[in-house]
Amino acid sequence: MRVELEHARLLDATQAIRRLTDALEREVHAATSSSPIALPTLGSLPAKAAWLSEQLPMLGELATISMLLDADGDGHTSVVVPGDTWDTSTMLRDVADQRFGPGFTEATGLAGEELSALLLTLGSVGQELPAGSVMTPKDLRQFIIDHPKVAEALQNTVPYGDGPAGTLRSLTGAFITSADGAAAAFEQRRIAGRDLFANLSPADAAILAMTYPSIVGNLPGVPFTNRADANTVNIVAALADERRELADKKDQHAKNQDDWDFLGLNNNDLDGPIKDLEKRIDLYESILRDNRTIVYFDAAGDGAIAELHGTIDQHTKNVGVLVPGTGTSMTNFETNASRARQFVANDTSGGLAMISWMGGDLPDGVAMDAPSASYSLDLGPRLAEFSRDLDLEVGRKGTSETRVTVAGHSYGGAVVGRSELSGLLADRVLHIESAGMGHDVDDRDDLPASQSRVDRYSMTAPGDFIELTQGLQVKGVGHGADPDDFDGTTRLHTGDDVDGEPTTGFDAHSGVFQHQSDSWRNMYAVFTGGEVQTYRSPHYEHVSTGHGTVTYQDGWNDDGERIDIE
Repeated sequence: MRVELEHARLLDATQAIRRLTDALEREVHAATSSSPIALPTLGSLPAKAAWLSEQLPMLGELATISMLLDADGDGHTSVVVPGDTWDTSTMLRDVADQRFGPGFTEATGLAGEELSALLLTLGSVGQELPAGSVMTPKDLRQFIIDHPKVAEALQNTVPYGDGPAGTLRSLTGAFITSADGAAAAFEQRRIAGRDLFANLSPADAAILAMTYPSIVGNLPGVPFTNRADANTVNIVAALADERRELADKKDQHAKNQDDWDFLGLNNNDLDGPIKDLEKRIDLYESILRDNRTIVYFDAAGDGAIAELHGTIDQHTKNVGVLVPGTGTSMTNFETNASRARQFVANDTSGGLAMISWMGGDLPDGVAMDAPSASYSLDLGPRLAEFSRDLDLEVGRKGTSETRVTVAGHSYGGAVVGRSELSGLLADRVLHIESAGMGHDVDDRDDLPASQSRVDRYSMTAPGDFIELTQGLQVKGVGHGADPDDFDGTTRLHTGDDVDGEPTTGFDAHSGVFQHQSDSWRNMYAVFTGGEVQTYRSPHYEHVSTGHGTVTYQDGWNDDGERIDIE
């Protein structure tokens, strides 16, 4: 038997029946409670209302089946029903698995009206539906947070059919290189990704992103708002995974206390991994609780993440990107994020947005890992790629006057340097206690022509241990030229901390970020295009004692100047 279905009319019928049953129950209750005598004629109405209510799940499932099968978007579809009876619940599961991927419905852990509501919402993109028939993006987001299994099921969804989902699928498949090469083809895809979401309504764009989060979360060209929509789902799934792993680790830790190891040698083996898991969980919970804007996310290994602080819109004058250094991972990403937030908070006009960017694995240790160029060789091109997405975002929502600054701290400076070799799109580059200008970057001639208009700044506090490695490179070890001596780079003053003490020595490596210190103000001025203080050399006092001469820094020489950054 072939049955013709129209999902809009089915949804209208569902809403009408719901209104009718509510009205019947309300009016019967009002009549019976206010009448001094029995009203036998009303006795059958509650049963009829109950029967109507019992039909709602089937109507909802039929509407969802119809919409999911509506390949051409005309609101009509037909289904073949074996025999003269049908099981709409089974049909719905089969159709949903066809639309979103094998095993999807079972993986969600949902059934009945909850499953229908989810599937109806996920399949609603590009459809004309009665108002109020599907979840809003805000409601869908909360539903996914409350149902982690749904987030995990959505990790494996596959775009199907025509329409927006079909366009999305076309952005992820193999392609034939154009006459202009692979780079041109990638840029065409980037623009196509932007256009796909920009041409949808805000609600449809958000729902599409949350329906295919593992594809959309880091997809080039996708507007940052929709990347954040997708990454919300990805983080819910990652949080569920981390919680399971933490429970397993704690169980094993408890067993270790009473196992055959009577000396207790393995009693503390899992302390570190447990603390790391707890820190990642804290981060993910904070992101979901505070609705933070995550524009890049990958939970694998030490993790990869980028967060937008503030907003990019027509009022945005400056956007800064802050790349952290050695030892940064998902467990302590919050340090880099809080530094970026602090710069944004200082600009009360709302003209500054910042992005804390950790696009992949950074060295774990200073001595063994940080000298290697391998991390920057991997991350540099990724940062350059991200800068193209940022440029597209600024071009779409900012103004032609919006300026972009990319800053790298410590090993992050080497990453920024290598990104310039890959054509980083930036107006300004800032090296903060930087490891170097990037592996194989010895002078300006090593940089591509695209970087000729980049204004470069650096700051290294006197006595920072990083000075011992700047400018050193042997084969695969080292990070190119010393940023402070690089031709065309303006070296900035690190000055004093908020207590008036010179920002120098090993502690200055991170101490330069102290809020409202001289070095912090110089960084802020670079990010916002203000006035900076160039480098001033330390002034030393030499005091003779009975045991020799004692030398200490008592201030700074007056050999710098103040300049305006445009």
